[in-house]
Parts: sequence; structure tokens; C-alpha cells
Amino acid sequence: MDADTKPAEELVNDGQLLAAAEPRIVNLEVIRDQAAVQSIWEQWRELADGVAFRQPEWLMSWWEHLRPDRSDLFIGVLRDEQMMIRVLAPWYLDRTARTLRCLGDGIVATDYCTVLLDTRFSDDSLAKVFAAELLRHVEQSDEWDSLHLEAIDNHDPAMEAFALEMRALRSQLHRGNCSNTWRIDLHDGWEQFIQGLSHNARKAFRRRVRALDKMDIRWVERERDFEAFFPTLVELHQKRRRALHDAGCFSDPRFEAFLQTAARRLQNLGQLQAFSIWFEGRPIVADIGFRARDRWLCYQSGMDPEAMDLEPGNLANACILMNAAEIGFRTVDFLRGDEPYKSQLRADPHPACDLHLMRPGLLGRLRYLTLEAKARAIMVRDSVVRRTKSYILRSLSVLPIADVNLEVSQVLSPLML
Repeated sequence: MDADTKPAEELVNDGQLLAAAEPRIVNLEVIRDQAAVQSIWEQWRELADGVAFRQPEWLMSWWEHLRPDRSDLFIGVLRDEQMMIRVLAPWYLDRTARTLRCLGDGIVATDYCTVLLDTRFSDDSLAKVFAAELLRHVEQSDEWDSLHLEAIDNHDPAMEAFALEMRALRSQLHRGNCSNTWRIDLHDGWEQFIQGLSHNARKAFRRRVRALDKMDIRWVERERDFEAFFPTLVELHQKRRRALHDAGCFSDPRFEAFLQTAARRLQNLGQLQAFSIWFEGRPIVADIGFRARDRWLCYQSGMDPEAMDLEPGNLANACILMNAAEIGFRTVDFLRGDEPYKSQLRADPHPACDLHLMRPGLLGRLRYLTLEAKARAIMVRDSVVRRTKSYILRSLSVLPIADVNLEVSQVLSPLML
């Protein structure tokens, strides 16, 4: 691609990087061969800037173990004249739906997926070039009709610039609903966090911290620690899910293989944050998370349903927050999901959305109208459900809640989509 911009040059003053001129982009390259990913692995990791869920260690582990049927890698890459990667989109092509999607989506629930940009340059300019090149490429290949990118952070500047440029190039844009991610700010230290809790929550939290003194906390620091930890995590997670009459994600052996592979790779980079808490010789909770620079990403836990009187989940959260403050994490991120404990800990919600972008043209327009119609129908359905439940609760307040829910579901079943 011809460009009016000059080749990238770093501007240095007293040894400090000040800025960089925009790079001269060559063209879009799509990497489809898994073996070819090895040649860009290091550059990919560098562009991910320390965020575990954006790195090849996480995303390619997903591809190796959870690759969907009838799908192909579609890693979009823009290079400059020196063949350095300036933009990388870690996607795959769902050939059945003719849709581009983020690696790591689905059951794994990867948060903070994005188009990776070289941070030395303007997000807007690189995102605009990438959008134009992507649409130019599909005009030649005719292999996809839409993008479906899950759980995109609403405040991600790279994704916002990319989405707006796609819309400027006549792509239809739809933002679907998605759960918030939740973060606790530890910039001001441990005591400031404690003081920010309500009086009752503060008392309960200090009680849990004291209880941890009587527990055996086993941190995963070495490879042999992980060997002992991972089966404990799987066992406790599945025990808890079965107690809730749920299959649990580890019931799929592919998920277990994925998480084990990804965790090992990230442990080798010093990005694994995992521990188990034992009481009287038995594990009551295990938790696995990952490091994203100065942020602790709390990914998954398991707890013994027979030890709920010890509050294992609350003990794990106290352990995470206390340790995070001690070793200098500035943020604890509980990731996607609107579970009550997150707001009780005064975590801040950060909105996200499912981003749908349609290829310009009649088919893209029809897909967009279908998505909009479904979204409106869901809004109407949810509004009817809320109003009907409210009416029944006011009129039949003597009924148990379970009976009310049953009656509502029977009344509204024809309306459910």
C-alpha cells in the first residue's frame, strides 16, 4: 500500500523515547498456518504489552486444544518496510458462519481481546490503516461477511478507533450486551482499600485476614508446585459445580488441557498467580490467575462445598487482595461477570460489549438488521418478564418466590426467544 507517511524514526532526548513518526505500512498479511505463528511469536508477545490474555501463550493454547470445527486461523498482520509487525489481529475464521472471531472466545471467556498496535505510534492512524486493508483484502478473498468480537472493553482506544473507521468505510456496527469486568484499585495501598469498605464489610474482611493466619497457603512458585496445584484446582472446581447441579468447565477434557498448557507457558514467563488454601490437612479453595503488568487477573477458582462454613471464596479473595498489595499490584481484576461479591468488595464495574461489524454491502446490511431486530425483541421480552414478575409479586405476595418464578415462566414461555 502506498502511503504519504515517512518511515518510522525514534526521537530521543537524553536517552528518552519521545515519539515516533508513523511507519510506512506495506500491506496486510494473513497468517493461517499454525507452524508459521512461531516466526512471529516473540513480536506478538511484545505487542501484547504484558497482558496475558492477549499473548500467544494464552491464545494459541486455546487454538491447539479448543479449535472449533470448520475454522481456520486468521491472524491479520501489518508490517512496515523493515518487516516489523505494527498491527496484529489475533482472530480465526468460522467458515460455517463466514465470520471472523477472536481467538480464545466461547467457554474460555477471554477478556480484553483487542487489535494489537505498536504503542509507539498513534492508535488512530494504525487502526484506520488496518481497517482499510482488511476491507480491501476481503474484496479479493470474499471469505467472510462479518466480525463477531466478544467482550470488548468499551474504553479500549484501539478497538474504538478500528470500529469507527470500519463504520466510516460503510461497515454496519452493532454493539451487543455483555457483562461488566470488575476491578479494585490498590493504588493507594492496603489500608486505604480497607477503609473504603462499609463498616460491616470491613469487620468481616479483617476477620478473614486473621483466619488466614490459621490456614496453610500454598503458592505456586516452581514447576513441581504447579504439578500438585492443578489437580487440586480441577477437583475443587468440579466438586463445587456438581453441588450446584452444573457440569463444570473441566468436564470437557479439552478445556482442562488448554488451561494446563496456557498456565505452564505463562508460568515460564513469571505471569502465573496461583495458590491453594488448606485447613486441617485438606484443601478448601484453589485459585488461578495471571499477571498483566501491575494487574492481577483473577481467572478461576474451585472450592470444597463441604467447607462453606469457612467461607473459602471470601478467604481466597482476602488472600489475593492482601498479597497483591504486598507485592505491588496496583489493580485486582475480577474479570467478566456481575456476581454480587464483586460489588460488595467495592470493585468498580467497567462496561464491555460484543462488537459486531458487517462487511459493506447488502448482505452485511441484512445481517445488521437481523441483529438489531433480535436485540429489540430481547429488550421487549425482558421488559415483559420484569413487569409481569413485579405485578405477580405485588398481587400474590403470599406465594414463595420459587412458585412465582414457575408461574411467570409458564405464562411467558411462548414469548421466550
